[in-house]
Amino acid sequence: MVTKSKKQNQKKDPVLVVVQLSGGNDFLNTVIPFTNGIYYDVRSYVGHTEEEVLPFTKDLAFHPNAESFRELYKQGKMAIIQGIGYENSIRSHFRAMDIWHTCEPNTVATEGWLAKVIRELDPNSVNPLTAISFGKGLPRALAAPGVIATSVD
Repeated sequence: MVTKSKKQNQKKDPVLVVVQLSGGNDFLNTVIPFTNGIYYDVRSYVGHTEEEVLPFTKDLAFHPNAESFRELYKQGKMAIIQGIGYENSIRSHFRAMDIWHTCEPNTVATEGWLAKVIRELDPNSVNPLTAISFGKGLPRALAAPGVIATSVD
């Protein structure tokens, strides 16, 4: 009789990692369209050369310091979502951040989109580690009344 070990039978819960880049780094210097000449035209002072980047598709590369991202991508453990936006933008950075944190383009909401997910995953707030934030303060996306999210500075 062949049996699986206890470890093999354990179901692994899926994990969602959201990387929010606020400040000096941005998407175009993390996931680099290194074969697109426009990138080099508009990023002549802050862009990375083809020799520096870490290609992971024929057109996209990671930042030179993001080898761990490339490995995760190769293993199928990481996905890249490009071109995220919304219609009828008023081109306000502050309103765009409101929408990013709440996923509410038509109203100024009070609950973060990730907090709503956490409420569904852990409706009784049993596990304080359902959501963990690393950085200064708790992002608005994780904020909602009655939702527990751990924040590590």
